[in-house]
Formats: sequence, C-alpha cells, structure tokens
Amino acid sequence: MTESPLLFIVFSMLAMCFGWGIRGSAIGGEKGAMLPGAFMGILCVWYTGSELLMENIFLFAAACALGYFYGGMEPYASTMFLVLHHNRPRYNPPLGYLALSFKGSIWGGLGAAFLGVSFSAMSGVVYRWYDFVIFFALVPFLQEIGYRIFNTPYDPENGRMPKIGFSEDSREEWGRNIVIVAALLVMAAVRGDIFTIIMWSGGALFGAIGWVIGITLYDKQHHTRKNGKRLFGRLDEIGVIDGWKMMELVQGLAQGFGISVAFVVAWPLAKENLSAAESAGALWHPIPQTVDTVLSWVFCALIILTIFLFIIPYRRNGNKITTAFGEVDMNIVEVLERPCYMVAPLCLIMLGSTTMAGIICCFTMYYVIAQHDGLERYWDYKGIKFIRIFLILLGAVLLAIQAVRGYTLWETWVFYCVGYLIFEFFFMFRPKLVSENRKKTKTFRDFVVSFGCSASVYPTYLLMMTALLIFGWVYLK
Repeated sequence: MTESPLLFIVFSMLAMCFGWGIRGSAIGGEKGAMLPGAFMGILCVWYTGSELLMENIFLFAAACALGYFYGGMEPYASTMFLVLHHNRPRYNPPLGYLALSFKGSIWGGLGAAFLGVSFSAMSGVVYRWYDFVIFFALVPFLQEIGYRIFNTPYDPENGRMPKIGFSEDSREEWGRNIVIVAALLVMAAVRGDIFTIIMWSGGALFGAIGWVIGITLYDKQHHTRKNGKRLFGRLDEIGVIDGWKMMELVQGLAQGFGISVAFVVAWPLAKENLSAAESAGALWHPIPQTVDTVLSWVFCALIILTIFLFIIPYRRNGNKITTAFGEVDMNIVEVLERPCYMVAPLCLIMLGSTTMAGIICCFTMYYVIAQHDGLERYWDYKGIKFIRIFLILLGAVLLAIQAVRGYTLWETWVFYCVGYLIFEFFFMFRPKLVSENRKKTKTFRDFVVSFGCSASVYPTYLLMMTALLIFGWVYLK
C-alpha cells in the first residue's frame, strides 16, 4: 500500500528545493548535488510503503545522490550570462534558454535515471551483474570520448573553441554526460526497463523546465523594469533578495515535482518487477558479503584519500592562494577525483551493497562538506589549523560509528536537514563578519540588512528545515 501521492509530491518538491538551495550555498558542484539526490531517493522509497525497501533505503538514496553527482561537473554560470548580461556582445537569450534547458535536462535526467535503475536492479529480474560491471568500467572512457568530441578544442586565447558552445568563454563538459545519458538509455532499452526510461523522462523534462522558470525569474529580478521599479521593490533596493538563490530553489521545486510524478506513474512497473524479491524477503545481491564489505571499505578509503589531490596542488602565500601546477593540473585533479565517487561505489551499490550505500549516505555526506570547509572556505582564516583538526577528529568519530553500527534513517535525515545548515550558519555568521556588521550599523534593522541576501535566504532555509524535520519525525523515525 503506497503512501499519499499528494504528500509525496509536495514533500519531494520541498526536500529538493531545500537540498538544491543548500547545494548552491554550502558546496556547489558535484558533491553538493548529492544532498538533493539523497533526499529524493529516501522519499521515493517511503512512498512505496514497502518494508523491504525501507530496510534497504540507503541503496536508493545513494544511487540517486551519486546520479546527481554526474550532472554537477557541468559549469553553467557563463551560460547564464547569455540571458542575464543584456549589454554584453554575446547577449543571446534564445541560445541561453536552449542551453540551460539542455544542461538542466542532462542533470535532472541522470539523477532520475540512476534512481530508476536502482529500483529495477534490486528486483534481480531486469539486469545482470555484468551489465553494471561493463557499464561502469566504460564510464571514464566514454566520458573522455564525449568530452573530446563535443567540448574540444578549448583555447580561447588563440580563438580555438568547440563548434557547439553554450557559454561566453568558459570550459564546458556536457559532452561527458550526454554520452552517459545515451548509454544508460540504451542499457535500459535493451533490458526492457521502461520504469527507468519514464523516470529519466520526468527528471529530464522538469530539469529543463526548472532552468527556464528559474533563469527567467532571476533575469526579471536582476534588472530594473522600464518603469524604473524592481521586481521586489524595496527589498531589491536594500539588497536582501537573492535572485541566484531564488533560481536554485525553483530548480529544486521543479525537479522534485517531475521526478515524484514520474515515480507515481511508473511505480506499478517497478512493483511488479520487485514482487519476487518481496516474496523472498530479500533484494538482489549477487556478490558475496565478504567481498562486498572489503570493497566497500576500500572504496571509502579511496574517497578519503582524494583529499590529498586537493592539498598537493595548492600553496599558501600570505593571504593569496595559488596553484603549484596551474589550471590544467587542477582540471586533471577533478577528473581523477570523480571516478572515486561515481564509478566504483555506484557500481557496487547497483549490485546491492548496503555497506557501500550506508557509507555514501552517511559518512561521505559529512566528508564532502567538511572537505569543502576545511580546504576552501576558511583559507584566509587565522584559525584554519584548529578548524581542520576539529573536522578531522569529528570525521574520525563519525567514521568509527559508521563502521561499528551504521546510522539510522532518522539520524541521517536530521543530519541532512540540520547538519548542512549548521555548517552554513557557522560560515555566514562567523564572529568576524558579525562584529564588522555590528560596528557599521546602528539599528537592529540595519544590522540584519547588512547581511544582504542572507537576511532572507536563511530564514527561508529554517522554515523548510522545520517542515522537513516534522515530516521525518512523523513518517521516518
């Protein structure tokens, strides 16, 4: 017996809205996108009403989290400028809208498709174990081929750019993902996985729609209208409205709606596939448990070791941050890091590894935000060594708990809702900034306004967090 479709859709929209907003505020990129993906996976399993799936809920949350990781490698800020920069030579709204729709469809489609594949895989009747071994072994090579075909050459100084480009001048990487979308859909079609194809359709369609609506609102908010007024009037004038954040929240709402509706429509297909597993009381798990456990912790160690890829290239010179080997090497660093998240761990998860799924959903979700704060956010903070020591010690404790007993769904949900926001509050309202704003303002109103867009964004986060915690307490605890 499924849960209420309306409640499922509403809270999917809310969770994705919150997760997508926090993604942009806290981390960004591939790792930040894991949070909304994990939210979506949890909610889809809750909707099914299946005790068996709830017992293995991290499998689906991790699959969607890492599915969204893929889309995060594609930069989009320069593409937005095609719509937002009205006075620039390359101002081209039609191209900008087309490009953002295209990139949004890839991102939302990949997250939804990998989530769909996880449900079909766990049935044990749709895919074979070697499907995933072959697919994920080919991912790095396919991505490099896609990049070389669609996104090279890239040499703006000498006027050599890709034939198909969707930005003013920045490097693009959508070629890496378009080939993965194609490969996923081919694999699903060959195995008759209609459920995954429907899920991809919902994520891709509303990933595109979310971008169109979001960038339109941002454009309207960003520019003064012909009558001389701003979209939000006085609030825009005093600088407490964040058009970029509004755009991100809209994207989350749209994707939450699209994926949840697709899931409601397609769930009967997945339910039929999973009927044998439900009768047996166990999901598909074709690899020995010992091998599963060993590989899970090896892949966890590789994820932890990726932090050294970021430490080595950076050098500190007073308050300036420079790279020791240049931009090209930092691109290589990112390429080397990605498979440690989106290839081996995701392959193991698709083979039914609850150990790997638990590591991704719990410890790794802490690790990525701690890595971001410890290596990027506080570079110019005089207490950076103490911050890093604290984050490392806390990480060691969390990893030990992960190894000894794991985490419950409620504990994980609370961390997603509260933990990431705590990291945000510590940074946005750090003592130095609070002190500076207090000195230059006289009234409480001016003090609040001095934080700019944060004055409206973070109260919004708190409201969404409260609603999600209430939902979790009532339905997930």
